[in-house]
Amino acid sequence: MSLKIDPHPTRQRPLWQGFLIVLGIDTLVVLVGALALSSLRQISNLYFLSSIVLFIIAVVPIITEVGSSAKIVGRAVKGGEKVGPQLKEKQVIFERSAQTTYVFGLAGLAAFILSMLSLSIG
Repeated sequence: MSLKIDPHPTRQRPLWQGFLIVLGIDTLVVLVGALALSSLRQISNLYFLSSIVLFIIAVVPIITEVGSSAKIVGRAVKGGEKVGPQLKEKQVIFERSAQTTYVFGLAGLAAFILSMLSLSIG
């Protein structure tokens, strides 16, 4: 059973654009959260918590990709098939998950830096 891959995959946003979108949404959520808590001192804490969440989101696609690749290798070894062509079919999916990891990982790093810079607020 092989994976059917679209020869014309949907175009993804460039890395920098995805990063700015995620960081913008994160900043909006942090500011709304600080206003809901009615304390600007919470901005640093909220950025720190959001950086942890963004790092967790960044790790999920790679973990699932490694698991599915291991599953393919296991099936191929049991069936006596070659692993190379089957993993080559998954390359497009792996690249998409890697870009998601990069976007959320960079946004998590930026949120952590913003949490350190916003310590002086308040």
